[in-house]
Amino acid sequence: MKSMQTKERTRLYRILMGAGILAVLLVCVAIYLGFSTSRYMKGIIRDQFNDEQLALARAAAQRIESTLRNAMTDLVLLNSLPAIQYCDMDAYEVLLLSTLPVLRRDCIVEIRRVDREGNTLFVANEEGIGMKHLGLRHREAGAFLSWAADVGNRGRIMGTGTRARDPASDRRVILMDLIIPTYEDATDAKRPHASHRFSGYLKGIVNVTELLQQFMPSIRSGKTGYAWVLDASGNFLYHPESIFVGENAFEARSNRNPNISFAKINEIQRNEMLRGNEGKGTYFSGWHREVVEPMEKLLAFSPVRIQGPYVDYVWSVAVVAPAEEIEGIVASVYGRQIFLEGIVIFIILTGSVMVLLHELRWSTILENEVALKTDDIRRYSLELERSEAKYRSLVESADDLIFTLDRNGCIRTGNRQMLQFFGLSPEELPGRELKALLPGTQADEQLIYIGRALETGEPQRMETRFPISSEEIWFNIHYVPIRGEGGDEDLVLCVARDITDTKSLERQLINTEKLASLGTLAAGVAHEINNPLGIMLGFCDLLLERMEPGTMEYSDLKTIERHGLHCRSIVERLLSFARMGEDSEELCDLNSNVEDILAVVKHTLDMNKIRLVFSQEAGPLIVRGGCKDVQQVLLNLINNAVYAMDGEGILTVLTRKSRKAGFAEVVVSDTGCGIKKEYREKIFDPFFTTKKVGDGTGLGLSVSYGIIGKHGGTIEFESFTDEEKPGQSGTTFRILLPMADEETVGDESFRCPSDASGFEG
Repeated sequence: MKSMQTKERTRLYRILMGAGILAVLLVCVAIYLGFSTSRYMKGIIRDQFNDEQLALARAAAQRIESTLRNAMTDLVLLNSLPAIQYCDMDAYEVLLLSTLPVLRRDCIVEIRRVDREGNTLFVANEEGIGMKHLGLRHREAGAFLSWAADVGNRGRIMGTGTRARDPASDRRVILMDLIIPTYEDATDAKRPHASHRFSGYLKGIVNVTELLQQFMPSIRSGKTGYAWVLDASGNFLYHPESIFVGENAFEARSNRNPNISFAKINEIQRNEMLRGNEGKGTYFSGWHREVVEPMEKLLAFSPVRIQGPYVDYVWSVAVVAPAEEIEGIVASVYGRQIFLEGIVIFIILTGSVMVLLHELRWSTILENEVALKTDDIRRYSLELERSEAKYRSLVESADDLIFTLDRNGCIRTGNRQMLQFFGLSPEELPGRELKALLPGTQADEQLIYIGRALETGEPQRMETRFPISSEEIWFNIHYVPIRGEGGDEDLVLCVARDITDTKSLERQLINTEKLASLGTLAAGVAHEINNPLGIMLGFCDLLLERMEPGTMEYSDLKTIERHGLHCRSIVERLLSFARMGEDSEELCDLNSNVEDILAVVKHTLDMNKIRLVFSQEAGPLIVRGGCKDVQQVLLNLINNAVYAMDGEGILTVLTRKSRKAGFAEVVVSDTGCGIKKEYREKIFDPFFTTKKVGDGTGLGLSVSYGIIGKHGGTIEFESFTDEEKPGQSGTTFRILLPMADEETVGDESFRCPSDASGFEG
């Protein structure tokens, strides 16, 4: 009982600790979510606030453009009056009455009429009107007159760049000029007919400072935000701090506080504002109104477009406000929200802990019982897992293909060797059918054995050959039925062992035994035939000496002699076949022997229209084997290739060091008809041939096989018919011969003369 109480206290402590940790985590999560939401909302509100600033900047720019357009409209109307166009000496009162409303309404501080020579005809301002006959001697800029005299500018109004009223003393009053060409188009009592000739221009001088003072001071963004205006040269036309007016914006800020980098606002001014773009952004400044400290500001700007003499230029209206004003409101709101969320979460967790403590008191005994049962189950589960892991380790590490199938040939599970053999991933194997992995007839054969194992309940064994990836692989397959329990499906466990090497060894042993038996038989037959054959040829020679060449008897004897010599060559090959197991320690240069044989058969290849492709390893390849033996093998393979290509094709011969250490190889490949599948296991059998009667004896490949084996080498082949690979039929023989040691080679020459007269393919 004491132990139970100790466990209960421990459990209670853990629950309380967990609840405390959970409470802290939830509070942290709430704080994190609050801060992240606050940051997100700050971004949204900043963007919305900047949109509002952009609307303010756009509205201010439109009002400035509207005021300038009104001033231009008034100048156009004024320029159409006869008193302005002709400027008579007695038109003083008319000029005064015409110009005074324009001066008072459009922030124009002066109106000036200039003739075509650049002389000032009259000047109207707040002081009145001064006429030329009263002593005016002003000369206007030639650039203005040149622009106005251009017929293409007739009816247009040009705005000039801004300038200070007095650069030396009064730089904070900014002026600009509006120029309109004047033509004598009006008529009056003195001039009933208009000449329509160019007579100079009319200039209005706009007080930009007064114009901007009408709109800009009233613009307020947030609590302390304000607006400022730049001209096309980057100079301040308006700023709440009057000391900046007329100063260059790129220099004024740095001069005031050189410790702060104004690269961001300078970049915005240079790349956006001075190019007439509209937009938003942020930058860092060192002050705002009376507050002097580094701060981030929100910026929105909109252009004021003015027609220039040659290209249009722009002013830019900017509205700015400290970002802290906006973010401070959001931070205070979300701070209170986070605090309230923390209190709510803490209350909820406290209540939950109390409920848990109450429930724990009643569930402790039951949990102890469950713990005892759980320990037993866990022990059994661990034993089962260890047993399963041991079984899986054995299956996965096996070299055999181990897998399970249902009665329809659908694979359920498979080991690592199974996946590697068929090149599948662990996800691709389950559900794959045998028919998708094997040819149809062989898959059907396996399904028969699977069904038989499930029906009889007894294991089934078989040996079969599968063509996998252009290779034929032999398997010993064992099918074991697995009965399902509790409604589970019956399955078959398949264990497939690769016995290809065993089958290959069996074939080699059978072939060796066969060759040995036939060699013994051939030796006896050859000796029995050779003696009477020699007597027949001897008497044939005696009879030929007695007969006159050209007679019928002479021709018959020559026929007998030819066929007798043919029989002798067969007997010699039989004797060679019988002696091919004898040891030989001869050495030869593989490259030179191949060259000699190719020189012998070159004419035959040309006659049969066969193209030769020859490649060889650089330097000598000294191998174990007699020159005559190697040449005989090569000649047999080349003659067979010529016969298979039947008049045209490509013969490829190459020599090289084999990837098998200590061996050199010769490859003889043709593009002929290929060897049929049913003949491939018989081609090395003595007297087996597919040639026509009289074209071959069937000893060429068997003799070659014996020669290569006698010198410790191997001969392999690969062949495809046109049905197997359309357009790619042909046969390739690979001969591997052991290379001689460097100490054995020395300086001895291994080239031998080729004599192909006694060879047959």
